[in-house]
Formats: sequence, structure tokens, C-alpha cells
Amino acid sequence: MSLLKRIKRSVTGSSQTSEKKLAVIRSKNKETLTAFDPQNPPPEISARDVEILKECWKIVQQNVAEVGIITFVGLFETHPEVHDAFMSFRAINTSDLEYNAILRKHALRVMGTVDKCIYRLDNRDKLRELMTELGIRHKNYSVKIEFIELMGPQFISSIKPHLETLWTDEYEGAWENLFKLMCYYMKKGMCSI
Repeated sequence: MSLLKRIKRSVTGSSQTSEKKLAVIRSKNKETLTAFDPQNPPPEISARDVEILKECWKIVQQNVAEVGIITFVGLFETHPEVHDAFMSFRAINTSDLEYNAILRKHALRVMGTVDKCIYRLDNRDKLRELMTELGIRHKNYSVKIEFIELMGPQFISSIKPHLETLWTDEYEGAWENLFKLMCYYMKKGMCSI
């Protein structure tokens, strides 16, 4: 039995994962394991975070395709295992991906999801529904749950140059909080299958 399965069994009491049990996932540094409990409440986003996100997004939207491509190219370079999870990108060298139409389309879809989430911060039920359904779709594509949290940090590093005159720890925290919320509902969707 693999180490991950043994840890999952010790945390959940079984090798099966359900919404009532913990889903064991790898953390960003891959050295420690953390658990996702879909019964825990979603992360909080303050009114100030919402204000910051909407203000920043207006600027980021001017270069949304570029940000999306940089996000994915960076993700694939720092986490090659994620690159292999994309069937349509497997045969393509990462250095060529920047010019790939398939990558551009996917990057724009992801940026569209970020856009929808930012504007659904005023209606959290719709945000929850959107991201939970996205999690279910990603589970059906056999995406590993531990890949979900990799997008936020990569996205943040991609937008920083576009917001350098505004960027503060408070701004970074607002974006981190948004991605924590998005990831929470995606993982919840992935655990519901």
C-alpha cells in the first residue's frame, strides 16, 4: 500500500474518500500532507478584500490573455507533473506552449472563471455553485486534488508586474483569500463524487 493511501486510511479510517471524511492532499511543498475537510466552513473574504479584488481586476483585465498564458507556462515550468495532466498539452514542449492556441483558450477560460468569481463575491451562493461544479468537472477529467492549490500562487506572481504600483501585502492577502475560497469549493466538488 502506498504511503499516501496509508496516511489517507489513518486520517479517514478508510482508503475511500467521501464528503463526510477527510480528503488527504499534498501541500505546496510536497513534503507535508494536509487534509481537506469539506465539512469545515469556507474561507472568509472581507469587504475590503472584495474592494481590492475588484479594483485590481479592472487593471488585470487589460492584459488578461497575457496573464493567463504566463500563469500556465509558469505553472507547467514549476510543476511539470501538472503539464502531464493536460491531455491536449502532453505532446507539446513547454517552451512552445506560449504560442499554442489550445493553451490560450484554456488560459482565457480560467481567467473568465476568475472574473466570474470576483463578480460573484456579492452573491456567494453563485460563486459556490460555479466552483463546486468546476471541481466536479475537474474530478471527471482525473485532475489530482493536490493540483488545485497550485494555480493561486502562480496567478498572483503573474499579476504582480501589472499591479506593481499598487501592490502591498494587503493586496496579496486579498488575492490569496480569493484563491483559498475558489479552491475550497473546487475541492468540495471533487470530494462530492
